[in-house]
Amino acid sequence: MSKQTAADTTLIYTKIVERYAPFFDRPEARLRFLHNTLAQQAVRETQLRRTLYRFTLIQRTGIYQWLLQLGFYRLIFEELNRLMPSISPERRGLLQQTKAPLTARLFFRVYQARRVFYGAGLATAAIALFGLYSLVVWSTHRVNAYLAQRYQTPGRPAASSAGGSNTALAETVTKYLPNYKPEKVWLVERKDDYEQYSNSGRILTRYETENHPRGYRVIKRGAEKAEEAIHHEPVGIIYHSSESDIVPFTADNNRSIQARTRGLLEYVHKNKSYNYVVDRFGQIYRIVRDDQAANHAGNSVWADQQNIYVGLNESFIGVCFESTSDAGPLDEQLTEAQIVGGRALTAILRSKYNLDDANCTTHGLVSVNPDSMVIGFHHDWVRNFPFEWMGLSDKYKVAPASVSEFGFTYDESILAKLGGTMWAGVALAEEEFKRRAERANTKPELLRGQLRNLYREEIEVIRKLRLSPPAEAEKARPAPETSLARSQPNQGDTSR
Repeated sequence: MSKQTAADTTLIYTKIVERYAPFFDRPEARLRFLHNTLAQQAVRETQLRRTLYRFTLIQRTGIYQWLLQLGFYRLIFEELNRLMPSISPERRGLLQQTKAPLTARLFFRVYQARRVFYGAGLATAAIALFGLYSLVVWSTHRVNAYLAQRYQTPGRPAASSAGGSNTALAETVTKYLPNYKPEKVWLVERKDDYEQYSNSGRILTRYETENHPRGYRVIKRGAEKAEEAIHHEPVGIIYHSSESDIVPFTADNNRSIQARTRGLLEYVHKNKSYNYVVDRFGQIYRIVRDDQAANHAGNSVWADQQNIYVGLNESFIGVCFESTSDAGPLDEQLTEAQIVGGRALTAILRSKYNLDDANCTTHGLVSVNPDSMVIGFHHDWVRNFPFEWMGLSDKYKVAPASVSEFGFTYDESILAKLGGTMWAGVALAEEEFKRRAERANTKPELLRGQLRNLYREEIEVIRKLRLSPPAEAEKARPAPETSLARSQPNQGDTSR
């Protein structure tokens, strides 16, 4: 800026200041007002010139002078506000009559409210960013849904939507493992200590043993007594957790993990507790042969669409995961290797024996106590079992036959184990049992007592059938006229 222009500008500023100087009583106050405003304007002009030093064209236009003048009025107004207590009331009235340009007054009002505008601007920016984020997330979900629908294998279950630490584990398993196809699973090789199957499942047989051959009867849905025929083939799978001592699944615990697994296998082999054990590294061990009943289910009830089964040792294969329900989240109860191994074993057994998905369930859902007439007597997998990860439907939504067919109920211990709420299928079964009592024109309590006796009688028949030699088995059967009104396959041992 030239010296002449600077002088002209100073003269203009001096005249503007002099318009407001008479409002001060003392000459020194006027000089101080003049000096302060002109000094601050000089500083502000230098700052503005530095800001616009790249835009010399603007400095040559009226816009630049207009910006300087607005800023100068702002300085005057600020100085007057600061000195207002020292101005007499009479002179304040004169001050109100001296009007600054409208644009200057508006600019000062906006400047005074600048913090409000800053806040509004930040809020607007935050809303805009949130809207943009929501739009991106929504678009991503739509794209993923479209791709999943287009490229998903037909009949394959969708991946789990549950959040938390289990989500990644669920996606790892269900997203990439194939759907169950029995024709794709067969025995590839059998050696002295293992069997290799086409789905990569390897069953180790070094701990294999015998117990006693399977033998059970079924009750047809709607029938009043059990069938006379004795069956020998397994009809389903019951999943267990070992509830044994486990340590954190980390590399530095390898020796401890292996030592505990050996101890568990030796115990299960000695007590013939399960047909299979899946250790924490996903290795599958056969303990009790498939055609033999293991002592895994004890007092238990389950049903599919056609049949009701009682004492599931005889009719179901027991598969135990080396785990404990007290481990915390599901990804701490089961390792990823166990899920892969368990799914492979499930596919092998279902393919080998043509097992229906409806008969693949957990110990917690079938276990009962005939003395107290409660369900969930054993709690392993009474919640949280990953049915989908095994390629199965959710049995927590199925009405348990123990409740609907025999009138079993539940107590505070299982409610506490489930956090105060029973699984969804229990409510369905209770409604079904009430309707059954209404059709029989009796009270639910009376019907429940009758069915308790029938259950106990059937369990006793099953025990005699198992312990009797083949020639004596006929004597253990009930007389043809005995009404069983819901109960009758074979049980084994009353242990887990």
